[in-house]
Amino acid sequence: MILKKNNNKKKRLILLVTAIIIIILIVLTLKTYLAANNSCDTLDSVATSVVVKYPRGGDYIGFNVNKQNVTFGTISPGATVKRSAFANYTKDATVLVWAEGDFPSWIIISPKKFEILPNHKKEVFFTLLVPFTAKERQYKGRIVFCYQDKSLWHKLLLVNQNVYK
Repeated sequence: MILKKNNNKKKRLILLVTAIIIIILIVLTLKTYLAANNSCDTLDSVATSVVVKYPRGGDYIGFNVNKQNVTFGTISPGATVKRSAFANYTKDATVLVWAEGDFPSWIIISPKKFEILPNHKKEVFFTLLVPFTAKERQYKGRIVFCYQDKSLWHKLLLVNQNVYK
């Protein structure tokens, strides 16, 4: 009788340990999957451009009233121009902003990463620094807004990542 009770206890202990190991493996698999798929849920972009012209009797300054794009106008090498755009989204999200195209290294973006609440706006500033060595021509690109929805799993993942930093 005592031998049977010990066997039952051992079996229960083995089942419990096995269940705990399976749960740990599932959680680790989910965390790995979420970390690997920490990409954009929504991507938006706006066109950007600048025309570089060497001064002929005076410097060019960026002037463009286009409201749909982040255009810097016509400017001289060595000049600096500032523009801004608003990001808005319908969900609680982390937003990443970057530039692509012919001249992304000329653009300073502030902020590059921020949190946004549903249906709120956040102004993002773009400072264009045209190098003195820039060739005279039109440069084109785009500004990309990457929205990462903040789901419950995403929030748990961020909390866990912050613990290990």
